[in-house]
Amino acid sequence: MSNDVYPKEIARFNPINARLGIKSSFKNAKRNIGLLILLWMANDELSRYSFFESQNNTIVLKEEYLRNLFDYITPNLNNTVSYADFAEYINKLELMTSQSEPIQTAFQLVWRLAAINFEDSTFSDGKERTGSKRYPKIITYTSNLDLIKNSFIGQEDLLRSVLVKWVLSKSNILSSSSLSDDQVEQGEKKILKILSLLSDQTAFKIVKKDDEIVFRKSGIYQAIVENGEASLVNISGDKEVKGPLRIMAAAIKNDVEPFLEDTNNPIGHVKLKDTSIKNIKNYTERVEMNLRLLNVDLDSVLEKRKPEKSEKRQSSSINIGKNIIYYGAPGTGKSYGLTELIKENGIDDYDPRSGNEFVERITLHPEYTYSDFVGQIMPVVRPVQNASNEKSITYDFQPGDFTRILRIAFENKDHPVFLVMEEMSRANVAAVLGDLFQLLDRNKYGYSEYAINNPLIAKYVFADEHRTNIYLPSNLMIIGTVNTSDQNVYTMDTAFKRRFEWRYVSTIPRESFTNNPEISFVDKDGNELQILWADFLETLNSYIVNTLKLSEDKQIGPYFVKFPTSDVLSSEELLNYNNGLIRNKLLQYLWEDVATVSSMTSGQNLFSETIRSFSSLYSKYENKETIFSNSFLNSLQFKVKDVNDNNDGA
Repeated sequence: MSNDVYPKEIARFNPINARLGIKSSFKNAKRNIGLLILLWMANDELSRYSFFESQNNTIVLKEEYLRNLFDYITPNLNNTVSYADFAEYINKLELMTSQSEPIQTAFQLVWRLAAINFEDSTFSDGKERTGSKRYPKIITYTSNLDLIKNSFIGQEDLLRSVLVKWVLSKSNILSSSSLSDDQVEQGEKKILKILSLLSDQTAFKIVKKDDEIVFRKSGIYQAIVENGEASLVNISGDKEVKGPLRIMAAAIKNDVEPFLEDTNNPIGHVKLKDTSIKNIKNYTERVEMNLRLLNVDLDSVLEKRKPEKSEKRQSSSINIGKNIIYYGAPGTGKSYGLTELIKENGIDDYDPRSGNEFVERITLHPEYTYSDFVGQIMPVVRPVQNASNEKSITYDFQPGDFTRILRIAFENKDHPVFLVMEEMSRANVAAVLGDLFQLLDRNKYGYSEYAINNPLIAKYVFADEHRTNIYLPSNLMIIGTVNTSDQNVYTMDTAFKRRFEWRYVSTIPRESFTNNPEISFVDKDGNELQILWADFLETLNSYIVNTLKLSEDKQIGPYFVKFPTSDVLSSEELLNYNNGLIRNKLLQYLWEDVATVSSMTSGQNLFSETIRSFSSLYSKYENKETIFSNSFLNSLQFKVKDVNDNNDGA
């Protein structure tokens, strides 16, 4: 019948970041779990809330939700508790004051009670990683709240009493209850066992010597079963504990886990609590069977369908499925920015020095070609079978950078994968991409809007002789860098640019900027003055644009010169070393790319009119003579005064 209503098709979700590398911890798990559940119960039990509003540099609960919470738990409070005192106490809890990442790890990965996202969808999950400022968040609850509530049907007062006890641990504000202490204790045990069930799927990681052990809680139980009821299981490893394990370790100390307790000797070990080896063995087997049954393979059903229908994934807060270019002046930290992007989107422990199997990082250059990017047919020498010394030459397809990472992306559909293309303006990217250019158009789910036929790539990626079409999957992200001062090397046309999201990296230092020592210069009277690098940089960039009338791409970033930190050198030795870096790294750029060009754009000079050659500039700076023009020195004087004033007051 044409008017039939059919079920909505299964949605394919992007995988949740396991966050095995985060270093943040989340204390007082009980009271924050209690608060999260009580807020839901007190405010109509909806699925999604915007509970918070900004107040100075932190966040607090909105008045309507806080008032509803107070009214809901009033039966459990003594009549001396005022609403104002209650509000002040609640707004100081970790749900409001902690960074977003440990809160997300606790509620999304460990207990799976709710998703936590910023109201501003442009913020990355690491937005609160540095600094003390907190931002409003959206809380989207899971059906596990229904599981907890329905486990207390007919015992709603008991559920509320236990949660209020967790949140308001101060006994003097709790009223006497009609429930006995034994009833509340039994209710608490019930909730803890439910929470333990919810956390059975969570993955944890420890480092044992140079090896990693990734495990679930059932792995702890299995170790106890195999080694005896009195076994002490090491859950700290040989290095710093990170990720969900930090949350779980704190929860065990907070008496949240019903079957495990912490040991002080040795530290970092746990042992069995309140159950027998027989019970934990049977419980572990039930957990393992549940995990097996949860692992339903949908790919075998949907594999042959069109990618834009069979592999749709609902959008998430991460950037997977995008093409992004970081661009800006030299030294602004573009490579650092894309490294942070990788860490924030699924590979927490990514280190660009050691690399990662899910990241292909390449640097483009004028000789880089389509064959390097895609691959090519090349001769391969192989020994002849059944012959001792004979060899034969065959011609096989040798994959390039793109083809290798595309295969990894399809083989690991539940893991984010990155193709990093540094210095994109230093090669002819249109020629490098060739027919792959068509794949850059992505639909709203992050997949290529159009597939292309390329039998060589398809055969390598899918190991299928008959498959010819390829496309970009949603878990493959292409990110690159463009130095604005190099854009005239190989220009990018508009058709290429519109297929990327362009993220400008400013020359203004970030809040956490530490590459900021003092450097020195000589004023027009021959006095040697000191100035912070950040202040010198700000003045220089402003002078380049506003006085010399040059474009922004002639400015420099805060990392154009990377200064060392040293506990060995004296302050004077370090100043001399830093001045040497200025002489050898900065002066040549300013002479060639700024001062020479500025003579054609304005009547102002960056350097003294008496300096006619770079050799003269170099030697004058080395001999601590005046090198800058009077107009630029006048601009610097204001910053120097600020530095000296600050030093005098220190």
